[in-house]
This record gives sequence, structure tokens and C-alpha cells, in this order.
Amino acid sequence: MRKIIFTGLGIVLILASFFLAKMIIDNKKVFKPRAQKVVKTVFTEVVENKTIPIVVTANGNLRAKQRVELYAEVQGVFRRGNKLFKEGQAYRQGETIISIDAEEYAASVQSAKSNLYNELTSIMPI
Repeated sequence: MRKIIFTGLGIVLILASFFLAKMIIDNKKVFKPRAQKVVKTVFTEVVENKTIPIVVTANGNLRAKQRVELYAEVQGVFRRGNKLFKEGQAYRQGETIISIDAEEYAASVQSAKSNLYNELTSIMPI
């Protein structure tokens, strides 16, 4: 008898839980309210065509578009000119870029020439 009562209570409990679950699921349906249409106002101006100057401010290093590399094929001492010889310096056509004092090199060439003559005369028979 006891088994029948517990079995009946179990079945009633299971059925009650199914109905309770169904009620909770049915109550969960919430309808979203419709969004109201909002009309926004915008201020406008009449366009007036004209030229506007463009100003670009920038920081950093510049690189020349037309780069020139110089190679000295003579030896000597660099002589200072009117303008500083450094990267980015502008020069006009016909203007001297670099002056090289070749006196020291000419003196060393003359010394080498004199040493050659001395060696030649020392090996010649007397």
C-alpha cells in the first residue's frame, strides 16, 4: 500500500512540474515595444565656391627628390666656401660647391717623383 501511495505521489509531482514548466515558458514571451520614429532637424548652409589655401604642418626629416652623390677623384684638403657643405643645402647653376686645396697632394707627388729619379740614378752605372 505504501508503494502505491509513493508511486501516485511521484506521478502527480512529475505532472505538476510539467504544467508548472509550461506556464513559465508561456509567460516568458515579452513583446518588444515599437520604436517611435524620431525626426531629426539638421542645419544647412548655402555653398559658396571659392579657393581655400591648403596648409600642411608636418614634422620630421625630408629626403631630396633628386639626390646627387658627389665623389672626389683628387686628394687634398677641403677649403671652406661661402655656404656650408651639408645635406639639403641649395646651390645655383655655376656656383662652386666644394673647393679642394691640392697643394699638399701635389707636394707628395713631387716628392715621389724625386724619389723615383734618385732611385734611377743610383742604379745607373757610373
